Amino acid sequence: MVIKDVTDGISIKINELFGDEYEIYDNNTEQGMEKPCFYINYLDGERKLQNGIEIKHYLDTLHFDITGFAQNDDRASLNDMADKLYDLEYITLLDGTLLRADSMKPKIEDEVLHFFIDYKIFIAKKDKESTKMGDYDINEEVKRDG
Repeated sequence: MVIKDVTDGISIKINELFGDEYEIYDNNTEQGMEKPCFYINYLDGERKLQNGIEIKHYLDTLHFDITGFAQNDDRASLNDMADKLYDLEYITLLDGTLLRADSMKPKIEDEVLHFFIDYKIFIAKKDKESTKMGDYDINEEVKRDG
């Protein structure tokens, strides 16, 4: 669910930046592609357990490649697209969560823009069943020689 939420947030932000004249796709099918457009491609991710007993905390890192196609495939248009995509540093998810990008890197290759962007998200999950230590009484005495 997290990947879809971030993909939706990216899509909304791209629409705010470029308007309705740019189509936004979230899969990599080129059938019926209309330029100018963007593809939002989720590349991969990783999840690391942070800490927690009753509530486990995770750090998810999601890697995306936003592929941009300009109307005329000219370098100047692709450079302008890359400049605007830096505004993806902050996106808002549908639930109102503000998310900040961890890293961004544009690359133009074969007249296509690839804008690589990573988001890190902290997730807290409550353990379904946790065993708590019972109550114990401890009596201590100092041992005396003699």
